[in-house]
Amino acid sequence: MDLKQRVSQADIDLVKASGLFDAAWYLERYKDVSLLGVDPVEHYLWIGHRMGRSPSPGFCAPSYRNANRDIRSSGMDPLLHYLRAGQSERRPTYPVIDDGTQHLRQKCGRIFRRRNREWDWAAHDAMTGELEALPHDHAGTKVSIVMPTYNRGALLPAAIASVLAQTHANFELIVVDDHSSDNTAEILRDIDDPRLVRAVNGYQKGVSGARNTGLDLAGGDWIFFLDSDNSWHPRMIEFMLKHATRAETSAGYCAADIQDDAGQSKFILYAEFDYESCLQENFIDLNCFFLRWSGPFRDLRFDENLRRLVDWDFILNVATRTRVVGLPYVGVTYDDGSAERITNKEHVSRESLQDLLEQVRAKARPATLEAETILDSSAYRVAVQLHVFHPDRVPECLEYLRNIRFDFDLFVTTSLDEDHAALALIREVYPHARVLRYANAGADIGPFLELISTFKSYQLLLKIHTKRDVEPWGDAWRRGLLEPLLGSADLVDEIVERFRADAHLAMACSGDFYKHGIRNSIPASLDQLTLLAGETGLSDHLESDWAFVAGTMFWVRPQIYLQLARHMCDSEGYSVQFLRDGAIEHGLERALGLALWQDPDNRVALVSMQGEISETALGEACSLEGVSQTMKRLHGA
Repeated sequence: MDLKQRVSQADIDLVKASGLFDAAWYLERYKDVSLLGVDPVEHYLWIGHRMGRSPSPGFCAPSYRNANRDIRSSGMDPLLHYLRAGQSERRPTYPVIDDGTQHLRQKCGRIFRRRNREWDWAAHDAMTGELEALPHDHAGTKVSIVMPTYNRGALLPAAIASVLAQTHANFELIVVDDHSSDNTAEILRDIDDPRLVRAVNGYQKGVSGARNTGLDLAGGDWIFFLDSDNSWHPRMIEFMLKHATRAETSAGYCAADIQDDAGQSKFILYAEFDYESCLQENFIDLNCFFLRWSGPFRDLRFDENLRRLVDWDFILNVATRTRVVGLPYVGVTYDDGSAERITNKEHVSRESLQDLLEQVRAKARPATLEAETILDSSAYRVAVQLHVFHPDRVPECLEYLRNIRFDFDLFVTTSLDEDHAALALIREVYPHARVLRYANAGADIGPFLELISTFKSYQLLLKIHTKRDVEPWGDAWRRGLLEPLLGSADLVDEIVERFRADAHLAMACSGDFYKHGIRNSIPASLDQLTLLAGETGLSDHLESDWAFVAGTMFWVRPQIYLQLARHMCDSEGYSVQFLRDGAIEHGLERALGLALWQDPDNRVALVSMQGEISETALGEACSLEGVSQTMKRLHGA
């Protein structure tokens, strides 16, 4: 069959040179092509793309077409469009997924290492230099250190010596002897230091009971923990107190050097904190952990009904009530040898350990909804989440973020490689940014909901992302979302002040893209919303005149999304296959607006492109315009 009149040689040459056409795969997948005796490239260009066929496993033509409105309307071959324009415009491509998988889900889990076999000691030294340079204004701050012990006479002196050698000298060391039968009592009697407080349990209560005895006796401003077989570096307390001041946090932790019986380092235990990741796998050693010891914090205790995993359970409990901020400073040497310790008395089988893991998780999940945040000075921070998928848009987002004049915590979520230049640029501008890598699932909404349990202890959250250009309207959508949120420093200050002044102000967003829910949703997206509403207790609000932010960028009180986030974190996840409309992500985009109706007194601040702010009740003043109409109008402005 001669197709030369229907298919240009230039197109054939372009496709063959692209590396995006797999002839063998195409012939195997579409067996009718061989029967026709047609060159596979020519077949694809002639009729294959019109039949919804893809040129290779790495390029799903239907998904690319569905993702780009201009290609759908023109009827152009998706591959040719990508090669001629989309590639230079950095439009995303999608792999081919077998038929029948469009309804499959995947988790949006964070990708991280807790056991670091390699450690950036140069960066570590630079950080400790920064900490050394900070003023140590905590001489009047008393620290209580709780040290449980059981038959550790051989190692106890070294642990105590590491405390007595601390550069921060205002402390009390509470050693709780869990009814040891060795020479522990004699060792403690021989130490002549008034800062040592010796307590003895009347019977063996286990590690939780021993620590609770110590907490009952603690009279300091901060609590630290050290086991009797481990040790601290001399500036551990000093650096942690400086970290608490700089980060304005009431709880935090450092890294631990995990060593074997020979004193050789096995790995450094550390990862940046987020609640959902810590819920899946603990990466904080209690010897590294500290928390404020005043007000409601003094009511916190270890669960004496647990025989193992008590440290993890305690840390999760704290994290539901306050911000937990890590510092990648190696301040602890942890003996991971085989010698007897209190927790080693609690022998459990592998099956029982799995049961314990699930027991701790089952307790911690609802706590994200039920535990009340402790409203001390650390609870009034502002968090910013920047989701990075299109790295070329990072400089623009950073320019907008410069309009935030106050200190804030920056969380960067991304599926990019950790050494990507765009992430290096972010770290250069914001050295303390927390860069968290996630599986590419759920678009920008997946990582956002994964972090809501972490954002719970923040009073205000800004959510933005590197939204790509949408042709033929260019940056109109992204600019139309960002400018009303971050257009000037004065605008940012006014938005934040309005949240501080009005407890019912729930969200601030672009007035142009705060869209009427029903008028801007196809039936499939509404079906997804209805399912989500039924699963998250929002069904009663479906008949309200709800609206949502098309493009999901806004200032918001994160507590509004706790129920929705808990549901998604515990669910099967997000769409495996990209869908232009009608996917769970589109239902979630709308659910973020519907959730505001949990409190009918909530209000929304609608911000114009010129920075004019008008506050409105729910169900009022949303845009009735379609998204494409809005982009067209803004593009021409």
